[in-house]
Amino acid sequence: MADAFQRWLLLRQLAVGDLPKQGGCPAVYAFRDARTGDILKFGNTGCLRTRIVGNYLGGYGGKTTERIYNELFDNGMIDRVEIAWIETKDKGEAERKEREFRAAYKKVHGRRPLWDLID
Repeated sequence: MADAFQRWLLLRQLAVGDLPKQGGCPAVYAFRDARTGDILKFGNTGCLRTRIVGNYLGGYGGKTTERIYNELFDNGMIDRVEIAWIETKDKGEAERKEREFRAAYKKVHGRRPLWDLID
């Protein structure tokens, strides 16, 4: 499951130029703890740049965004969280892949990822 993500980048060092199509694409993504390799969250989006840069790094959004933003910046996780993504043809494919990754993770670990509130 997590091995489907090929390229992991430290979130603190991420630049828009690292994202496919400067992030203007749908994708399924994952956060992991670089120290332990543990997956923290699976997600999907219709626009990778907006979700990662605007929401999680910028702090704009709802309760989930606020919770993850606080983990990253208030709890110092920004220095050890990595991100990887798989570009998809559309948001529907991204949603399907996210469900598959989450189900596979839960099957192996018996629980959802730490930052993931959806079963």
